[in-house]
Amino acid sequence: MLTNFSRVPFLTAEAPAFKLLQRTTQKMQSILRLFWGDPRFLIMSWLARFIAIREWVAQQGHYLPPAVFGATVIHAVEGACPLESPGQVAKLIQANGYYVGFSLQPSILQELLAFAETTPCYANRNPAQPFYISHRDQFEQELGQPLLAAGYLDAHEDCEAYQKIRHDPYLLAVASQYLNHPAIYLRGELSWGFPAPNTLTDKIKTARVYHCDINDFKTIKFFFYLTDVGEGEGPHVYMQGTHRTRRFGHQRIGQGCAAIADEDLVQIYGRDRVQVVTGAAGLGFVGDPYCLHKGTVPVDNSRLLLQLEFGITPYRIWYF
Repeated sequence: MLTNFSRVPFLTAEAPAFKLLQRTTQKMQSILRLFWGDPRFLIMSWLARFIAIREWVAQQGHYLPPAVFGATVIHAVEGACPLESPGQVAKLIQANGYYVGFSLQPSILQELLAFAETTPCYANRNPAQPFYISHRDQFEQELGQPLLAAGYLDAHEDCEAYQKIRHDPYLLAVASQYLNHPAIYLRGELSWGFPAPNTLTDKIKTARVYHCDINDFKTIKFFFYLTDVGEGEGPHVYMQGTHRTRRFGHQRIGQGCAAIADEDLVQIYGRDRVQVVTGAAGLGFVGDPYCLHKGTVPVDNSRLLLQLEFGITPYRIWYF
């Protein structure tokens, strides 16, 4: 006699036992992927979620800044104080988690915008769905749904302006002094965020909930707005100081903090810590991505964002 297993209560898709088995299987697949990809990354992903270990690894490094820096594509924000020294910026990041206060030279900004206009981007970062940003409305009509985001995958690596930023001596000095190791370039991304309805699942997939990134024992990430970003253009938000003060339970779950409701995290760490970054096209800021942060959903206009991440160890595999 054949048994219809779909009618067995604990084997249905909605049963708690089935969901637990599904989560366990996914977790094991992730562990195996990381193990075969690079065992060092797997070990780091377990240990680097704890602040004490992160800081200890950083303290074991050594970096001696050069006496003279070469030409930089970075300058102070118009109307602000002179550009802070890399050492001063590193100290401010150590204290607050982030630093906001520099910008791209106009010529570099224009080169990046021209690249974004003349190079295909990919709908929701799907390599099978390329389109030019000027054809977005037509592409959305063909898809039959609004786009949440679009990225250029690795195409930005061929952009000369991007390479100038990647190798900029000022940015490298900031990164190296914060990491206390010679900074190693890990990856970068150029991406659009579009005004569109977002479900909670959408927000989690597009990093629009509070989360932290753990791609090394310690990393640093530079961000540049390539379009004007006000409250209605999906500004970046971070919780000041949460790279150094984090509940132990939240350290233990690491990137799992993304599953905690935003408002719950705000209540726990304090609304006064929430910092919203707005500014004109070209604005740059830098932070430790272990600090709780998120992008927000654009509601008025699209936002074009450039980001670069540096760490201390070159791994063969990444979470993303």
